[in-house]
Amino acid sequence: MRAEETEKPIVSLAEAAAKIVPSHLGDHLDVTRRAFSQVSWTWVKMFKESALSTLVDVPLSHIPGPLYEASVDWIIQCPVQTLSKLVSWTCDRILLDLATCGDKPPISSWPKSQAAHFVVLALVLRGKPDSLIGVLPLLWELPKYQGLDKLPLIVWMMAQASRGDLSVGLYSWRRNLLPLISNNKCCPLSMDLILQLVEYILSRPEALTILVNGGGVVEGERVVPLPSLEILLRLTFPTPFARGETTERFEAIYPLLKDVALAPEKTGGRDAMKHVLTFALMLAGEEGNPVLAKEATSIAMRSLTENIDCFEHWDYIYMNNLEASVALLKKLVDEWNNHFLRLSSSSSSPSDTFTVNQTMESFRRKNKRAIAEGGSICSLYKEADKYCKLVSKRLSPGGGVEGSMTCRCLDLIKSGEGDEESRIFSLAEAAAKIDPSHLGDYLVKAVRVRWCPEERLSRFTNYFVEALSRVSFPWVKMFKDSPLSTLIDVPLCHIPESVYETSRSWINLRPIESLSAFVLHAFDLILVDLEAQQGGDHSKSQVGVFVALAIILHSKPEALTTVLPILRENPKYQGQDKLPITVWMMAQVRGPRVLFNSEKFSNCKSMFGQSSKGDLCLGLYSWAHNLLPLVTVSNKKCCCIPQSLDLILQFVEEIMSHPKAPTILVDGAIREGQPLIPLPSFEILVRLTFPPRSARVKSTERVEAIYPLLKVVALSPDMAGGSNAVKQMFTFALRSGRKGIVTGNLALAEEATSIAIWCVLESVDCFEHWDIIYRENLEASVALLKKLVGEQKVYFLRLPSDTLIVNQAMEKFRRKNKKAIGEGGAICSLYKEADKYCKLISKRLSPGGGGLWDRGTTYNRRMSCEGREILTRKVSMDEQCLVLSGDWVCGDGGKWDFMIEKNQMGRMVRISEGMGFKELETNVFDEFKVDKGCFHVSLSY
Repeated sequence: MRAEETEKPIVSLAEAAAKIVPSHLGDHLDVTRRAFSQVSWTWVKMFKESALSTLVDVPLSHIPGPLYEASVDWIIQCPVQTLSKLVSWTCDRILLDLATCGDKPPISSWPKSQAAHFVVLALVLRGKPDSLIGVLPLLWELPKYQGLDKLPLIVWMMAQASRGDLSVGLYSWRRNLLPLISNNKCCPLSMDLILQLVEYILSRPEALTILVNGGGVVEGERVVPLPSLEILLRLTFPTPFARGETTERFEAIYPLLKDVALAPEKTGGRDAMKHVLTFALMLAGEEGNPVLAKEATSIAMRSLTENIDCFEHWDYIYMNNLEASVALLKKLVDEWNNHFLRLSSSSSSPSDTFTVNQTMESFRRKNKRAIAEGGSICSLYKEADKYCKLVSKRLSPGGGVEGSMTCRCLDLIKSGEGDEESRIFSLAEAAAKIDPSHLGDYLVKAVRVRWCPEERLSRFTNYFVEALSRVSFPWVKMFKDSPLSTLIDVPLCHIPESVYETSRSWINLRPIESLSAFVLHAFDLILVDLEAQQGGDHSKSQVGVFVALAIILHSKPEALTTVLPILRENPKYQGQDKLPITVWMMAQVRGPRVLFNSEKFSNCKSMFGQSSKGDLCLGLYSWAHNLLPLVTVSNKKCCCIPQSLDLILQFVEEIMSHPKAPTILVDGAIREGQPLIPLPSFEILVRLTFPPRSARVKSTERVEAIYPLLKVVALSPDMAGGSNAVKQMFTFALRSGRKGIVTGNLALAEEATSIAIWCVLESVDCFEHWDIIYRENLEASVALLKKLVGEQKVYFLRLPSDTLIVNQAMEKFRRKNKKAIGEGGAICSLYKEADKYCKLISKRLSPGGGGLWDRGTTYNRRMSCEGREILTRKVSMDEQCLVLSGDWVCGDGGKWDFMIEKNQMGRMVRISEGMGFKELETNVFDEFKVDKGCFHVSLSY
């Protein structure tokens, strides 16, 4: 600043502002700095001695109208980020000079220049209130903006922003100032200043319209979110001994702030009100402050009346907030006319009444179970149940308070005539009344209203629960007295095809995780209801749950997959009483054999009439992993009660009865990397099929009938785990074979030997593993060696290395035999017999030992090379002339040349020494090479 400028006389702010030409602002806003350079303004003293209401208009009350308008027009065009930086920089300048000079600096210092800073800051905050939002985090976090001496400036800045936008002003107050009160970081003077700001904002005539009707949202955040509402509640409704001087001031501003906090949002309002309900119930459940609990209960009531979906959410958190829920139920009953008149009016939605009714029914089931279990809070559940009954009664036709309410009946199923509403329907009759178009509209709404996937499925179930609410069904008796073959199709055989298709189309769009969670939840509900039916009562409440569960399992069988481990491991799902419903659930995924209840559909192919591969495979997977392990087999008997074993066998017999079961199950023997029949289950199956003669029971013949196909599935060439899995199977086979021989169970011994043969032919590595367990399973080893002597396939190994492995195993066995024979003993004869068979096998594998090169012998081989299938052909020996179909080891281990020859038997390969490659018709080969006497040839026919 030039010396001549500093010598000019001091003027007032108004005088300096009057000299500014508005058009100059168009060139540069910094004109204010020069215009107000001679203005002296001790703002700290002014803030200390004046109320905030008188300071809000300072300094802009001294700025001429045209100048203000020109400034705002220029500011509006600037980016918010730029203006936020300007606000931060200007605030820093003011606070820096304050820290340097205090409130009484020399005449030539900051008091003259700070007027310009205040004018610019006020213009920006009023012209672009959003510019303050970007600065709020800095004002809250940085220490340089904190302290009693800084607070007046911060409050003044927020007041300026509130003049431009009330929502921004209140948002700033809530974000940065209200937490200071809750954290006890402010003295009485600071508390007074903070309250002055919010009182000023709420005193504006347009506050209610702008803050409440505007949705209560700024920059995507609630102006007053739930944590801030909690602070307000605790300040407004303290315990009696904690009331202070400011309590009445909070009581005055609380109603409007509460309305802002609970204002319905334009987007996401439904979820927001659910959060409000959770928040209110948690507060209402706190002890020691009945005034706060009462207010929290009223907030919970408001969330229920403003968003009917909160009833369903209440069901999820009911038991975790029992005390508060009882108080809310009582309030709901006491103030029914005030809050729920709309539910019984002619303009209300039938689905609203339905939702409330279903919530009360769910509460009553929870109450009933808790009362039966007893406990210290049993009386609370009884009180809650009393209020639930009253609510349900008032929602029924003619059930209003003092006759003032005329609730109409929920029209979710087609209405009948005469006295149909009072009679009990059969399942088929009630299902026939379901309107598919109404169901479709209902499900579409479930998606549009932004419910989470779990709530959407709950709504889906509730529809059928209400539609079938007058159906009485004796589930327990049905499961006890009916074979599984008649239960598989229940209840879907009674559901119209159009209703099923509408449901299935909707279900197929739901995430599999949510469907799996629903399956488990529905099972829990059914189990609770089944316990209640033990006394003989027929259930009405769970018919709809059964229908919904069956539709979901049929539509998405995969929903059962992730539930299986839980059903297998959690004790609450185990026991004879739970088994029928468990089997029924598993049976649903393999598809019913009966068509839908639809005459026009009876001549069409049912999607379930031809069960998919995934359905049957998942059904067998469920049986082998969850049901078969329930049958433990000891040496003397099968440890499973006859009823359970019968049900378990019925299920697998239903699967095997499918005409395409052999093809589907063998091709799908591995499911997502896991075998349909794991080794532990296969072991149980073998012992069930081949028990000791004295332990045979009626079910043994049934197991014998299904065993051959199940064995093929278990012994899949693509066995999961590869060579290690085959070794484990081989170990089981040898041990079972030994057990059968020792105990005299020759059928088990013979079957175990056949399984062991499959293992060694499937993986030559089993020979090396056999060496490890040879002596401990000597009896079975002898039987297996005897079987191998007559097994021709073992002499046609694919690679020379395979032959080497077998030969080495035989040599190791012979050394063990020789040592044991030398030692003598009771089982010396077994070692001698084993040694005889080892010699024969080694001889057969040697050149000229009766193996491959014996003339006149014919064998069948099949191979694949790099994904190409080579057709099975006979290997015919005549003058060393073969049909090519695989890899062979030459008799003398020498290098052989070969050529193509055609005759009546087909393509031939003549092997001879000295024949050159130039005579080969190489175009007929896909691939060939000669390595160490082994022909590696691939030929496609």
